[in-house]
Amino acid sequence: MKKKHPFLYNIIRRSIVVVLLAMMALTAYNQSTGSLISPEGLLAKIITPIQGFVSQASQAISNYMYRLKLRSNIEYEYNQLKAQNDELTLRSILYEELEQENTQLRALLGEYESRSTMNPVLARVIASETGNYFSTFTINKGKNDGVDTQMAVITSEGLVGYTYEVFDTTSKVITIIDDQASLAALIESSRDQGAVKGTLGSTGEPLCRMYYLSADSVPRPGDRVITSGVGVSFPKGLLIGYVRESTRAIEDSKHYIVVEPAADFEHIENVLVLRYYADVEAMPDNYDNTEVIIAPVATARPQAVIEEERLTNSTPVPLPDAPGKATPTPEPEALDIVIDEEAMGDLAERIVEATSTPAPETTEEPIVYDEPEVDAPFPDDL
Repeated sequence: MKKKHPFLYNIIRRSIVVVLLAMMALTAYNQSTGSLISPEGLLAKIITPIQGFVSQASQAISNYMYRLKLRSNIEYEYNQLKAQNDELTLRSILYEELEQENTQLRALLGEYESRSTMNPVLARVIASETGNYFSTFTINKGKNDGVDTQMAVITSEGLVGYTYEVFDTTSKVITIIDDQASLAALIESSRDQGAVKGTLGSTGEPLCRMYYLSADSVPRPGDRVITSGVGVSFPKGLLIGYVRESTRAIEDSKHYIVVEPAADFEHIENVLVLRYYADVEAMPDNYDNTEVIIAPVATARPQAVIEEERLTNSTPVPLPDAPGKATPTPEPEALDIVIDEEAMGDLAERIVEATSTPAPETTEEPIVYDEPEVDAPFPDDL
């Protein structure tokens, strides 16, 4: 009969042989030394080193697993703390952003309340051209919100620009520093009027120039420049900026002053659109202070005098007494002209006198005198 597990059987057999040999060797050793050891003691001597090795190995494995677990826990806690830190950092950034936006909106609220009669509406910038300064930008308000072209766009600091293209839900705004922008303005202290144009496209600086000032206009640095309300439906008195410097030129048209805008054209986020329509009667077309009054001018219209009246007023010329002697021709009487006082208005009554005919020269021959002609001031068709 064959054994089922010969390999296992050989191992067990060899192990028993080794244990017996070891016990025999220990017994012989004890006899040589004269000491007797029990089987339990012998087994303990054999097992103790093995137990120490196993214990050390187990302790090392346990320490490794502990460190591995601790490292895993530390890494987990680190990731948790890092996530919390990132969240707190994001909240801090959002808080600062909200605080700045709140500050801007609070300032715009004050401007909104002060401009309530101009029907303002709050708008947000949703697009702009690339560059350091805002030349043109797009806002999220359009025709559906009552916005139209040529409407002023302001911030709490001052005038930004005006709408030049309006769609249903959006509008495009051109700023006052753009070289294509132009609007009427005046210097608040001297009331000198002119036109403000941007210089960003020509000089690259976010400044404005004010042209068409009179030759004797000498503004002071720091004077306020405001809108005059002339030419477009702009409210009067919006702050544009402050006088920075003045230039002189031979031609008045080239004389200008440099205006530093009051608004910050590097940081524009929220604006107010003034849905304001100026009265046509309150919008003069001239740039000076001359008041123009258009009124009909009264004109004198003479009325015709009937022939009988003309004959009655005429004086006959007498015949000469003797030949060779000239008889002076009497001057005709002045003819009365009937004046239409209603057409004359506030003009004074005017009387047109007939012009007398000079006397004829004296000759030796008999002189035949004709009836003197009177230059009548009336039209021929009357």
